[in-house]
Amino acid sequence: MHFDVAVTGGLLVDPDWGTLAGGLGIKDGRIAAVLAPGERLSADEEIDATGLVVMPGVIDPHTHLGYAQSFEADLETETRSAALGGVTTVMSFYRQYKGAEPAPYDELPELIASVNEKSTVDVALHFGMLAESQVRQIPKYADAGVRSHKFYMAYRGADGATVGMVNECDDGLLLEGLRLLGESGGVACVHAENTDIVNRTMRQVRESGATGLRAWSDARPAFAEAENIQRVAFFAERVDATVYLVHIGSSESLEAAKRVRGTGGKVWVETCPHYLTHTYDSEVGSLAKINPPVRTAEDVEAMWRGLIDGDVDTVGTDHCAVPLERKQGDIWSAAAGFPGMATTLPVLLSEGHHRRGMSLQRIAQVLSGNAASIFGMPAKGNLRVGADADLVLCDLDAERVVDHETLGGSSAYSILDGRTLRGWPVRTLLRGRTVAVDGEVVGEPGGRFLAR
Repeated sequence: MHFDVAVTGGLLVDPDWGTLAGGLGIKDGRIAAVLAPGERLSADEEIDATGLVVMPGVIDPHTHLGYAQSFEADLETETRSAALGGVTTVMSFYRQYKGAEPAPYDELPELIASVNEKSTVDVALHFGMLAESQVRQIPKYADAGVRSHKFYMAYRGADGATVGMVNECDDGLLLEGLRLLGESGGVACVHAENTDIVNRTMRQVRESGATGLRAWSDARPAFAEAENIQRVAFFAERVDATVYLVHIGSSESLEAAKRVRGTGGKVWVETCPHYLTHTYDSEVGSLAKINPPVRTAEDVEAMWRGLIDGDVDTVGTDHCAVPLERKQGDIWSAAAGFPGMATTLPVLLSEGHHRRGMSLQRIAQVLSGNAASIFGMPAKGNLRVGADADLVLCDLDAERVVDHETLGGSSAYSILDGRTLRGWPVRTLLRGRTVAVDGEVVGEPGGRFLAR
């Protein structure tokens, strides 16, 4: 067979079968052959991956395109940053922002058209379920290719005002949404923080005069998340629904997730890179303000253990292109959220593989294979023949100091600025076409909307 592209001489890493020295033949955007070491076949383009690791492109299951600027603007800037970080599929939580009243997502055709026109990488959507009118439409959204949705147990009342959000989803509506997703085979992505507890603790901590990241952690205590995890799992089991717990970052919450999984519930667990790198004592201060907050050094190590041992299934970034000017001021006035897609893979390679002995296969599982399986994308996240040729080639020994100016995106900072990481992507391919190489995005936007 004559291939369009041949990737030769690398170490292949697949979530299922592990590592193999060899290469890949690519035809019509898909993997058409796994090549034996030294095997050379006819191809229009040959990419020499000698000395490099070849992994499935990263799937980021948790981003927020359109949070700080328009959805269309984020498609242009943030998916370029994704490509630089080896991310080939971005899954974005979409909802009406800036206090707009929740309404059904009738703009889906326009969103799809924008993705197909402006995105550098592939994009799938989850919708925020904030009101009865949206929950009723879950079967309709499934028919249109959106089969996972975000439920916020947080952000009602004063808590919602901190992020400019109108959230009408109480426990009754949450249960109804879980039932509809259980019937349609969808996934409920759940932000689990007890909003009634947070409304009170946030007021109490602020009135005490405390400030800084530690105060923000006290204002949104981990036990409020752990309680909600147990409650949503109880609801989900009642209606046979699948729950995906987003941004778990504390040992207390992880232990709660392990308990509900032990009872047979269909529960998946996601953590984020900042819970693997930052604590409430980090010098970056309000730049690292996020919900739920970063916690202690002990929590960081607990999340690494869970990731390596299998108690944590995926890593999503919670990427928000919040501009630097909105991160200024004290912890109470700074906006929550920050960018992170371009540095997730280097964090896993540097802090996970090199520092803690995390296997490359496990990295491929938590960054690609598991998300593809959970969210119904069989052509993504693996190196099997027939899969989309979404690839990232990594130099495991490359050491670089993080500099936000080289990471793309619209935010003029990274919470990792100045930190040295070992292990970086050097080339990213989307369906066999190089979209980033040596720190530069190349070619025209070629991303597509992924219907699931």
